[in-house]
Amino acid sequence: MTAGGSVGVVGSGPIGRGLATLWAQAGYEVTLGTRSTASAARATVPDSVKVGTFEDAARRDVVVLAVRHDGAADVATRLSPLLRGTLVLDTMNAVTVREGRAASALENGLTEGQWLERLLPASTVVRAFSHIQDELLVSRARKTPGAWAVAYATDATAERARIEQLIADTGYAPVFVGTLAQSSILDPGGAAFPRLLTHADLRGLVAAHRLPEMLDRFNTATLGEVLHEQVRWDFPYGPTIGVTETFEGRQAVTEHLGRVQSFWGTHLGHPHGT
Repeated sequence: MTAGGSVGVVGSGPIGRGLATLWAQAGYEVTLGTRSTASAARATVPDSVKVGTFEDAARRDVVVLAVRHDGAADVATRLSPLLRGTLVLDTMNAVTVREGRAASALENGLTEGQWLERLLPASTVVRAFSHIQDELLVSRARKTPGAWAVAYATDATAERARIEQLIADTGYAPVFVGTLAQSSILDPGGAAFPRLLTHADLRGLVAAHRLPEMLDRFNTATLGEVLHEQVRWDFPYGPTIGVTETFEGRQAVTEHLGRVQSFWGTHLGHPHGT
């Protein structure tokens, strides 16, 4: 692993301390921002990690926001002048419980990434590390580096190589979800929350998450007009959602796509509902 500049982590909870530890071990210059001197005294991190204020952490090349969501708006607004033009990783989750299940507490249709982007319009927002349980973050990366995956979402296509290097340097394999608007899979109530998955399994889950959007781009009836009679179609999301992986023949393919399109439209609606 190679050092990739400086990283500031705003928040000294389990996720903040864990990420600070992993990047420090990878050779990054890391600053952990704490809310108070009492918080700083409790922060157990490698000796190479500098412990300072939120503002100290916000002055780094890359900044991670890892504070409690109920105070995140105030923190983001306060730090926004320091975060202009900065790559900002959002690990936070607005969690509520509906009918016994974890769900997003944000207004309907708004992802966490979109919410933060509204607060930090001059920053490059990335949604990442939000779906891994904090007690597993460091242990799994250390025990089997590269075996487990972290999904991320961003609107900044040009920054993907940099983001993936940051993730890889923590010991996780990066998996791209899509834009911030497409990132509900990473939010409470999403299919990846809270789950630790291998690279292949997470890619399959993301493919299933994106399926309704892909189906909306074409009409299954007209698709049959351009498919070869003996077409063979592999669906990588199949095992993930419990359906056949491979279909052979034009009729089998179009019938399957029609069933899937109908199911998602009836039961799940817009992809944000996953």
